[in-house]
Amino acid sequence: MQDDILKLIEKLKNKDNEAFEIIYYQTHKMVFSIIYSIVKDDLDAEDLMQDTYIKMIENINSFKVGRNFKTWLGTIARNLAIDHYRRSQRVLNIDLQEEEQVYLESTNENLDLKAEALELLETLSSDEQLIVLLRVVDELTFREISEITNRPLGTVIWSYNQSINKLSKLYKEVLKWVRKLLRLPWNQKLIERFLMF
Repeated sequence: MQDDILKLIEKLKNKDNEAFEIIYYQTHKMVFSIIYSIVKDDLDAEDLMQDTYIKMIENINSFKVGRNFKTWLGTIARNLAIDHYRRSQRVLNIDLQEEEQVYLESTNENLDLKAEALELLETLSSDEQLIVLLRVVDELTFREISEITNRPLGTVIWSYNQSINKLSKLYKEVLKWVRKLLRLPWNQKLIERFLMF
């Protein structure tokens, strides 16, 4: 795998578009996850993804053989996202009514599942979100995550386990609440409305 990446990097240094497409395909989920966990905005994350790949191309000659390419690229993404976050330092004002309307109009189950997963992830700190996304979505090793986040390996493993336990407990609490609602006969209309989402 590492030999394949090194060959692609050499091709990329020679401005091979196909090599770029392969690298992009293999890394875009990881890059997006890193950026999104910091900026928490789809549009900003997409813009910063483009900036990450532009910076990768501009600095590809400085990549040192022997380093992990994904870690190197992840560090570029993380640094750009942190810089953007520091510059913007804004508070997100969410129009709850608008968000609720979009949610109610959604009939796509995948969108519902994505929204539920994002809601659960929002209960984690941004560092915890980043570690979980890199591990679960991008399937990076704990060592790679440690290098990308500049955190000790033990801290990354501990944080991941704590985060998964926290998400699991929260999910179980939500299920308990729904089961209790289902047992109350006088709430039938509320339950029907709830289940329609």
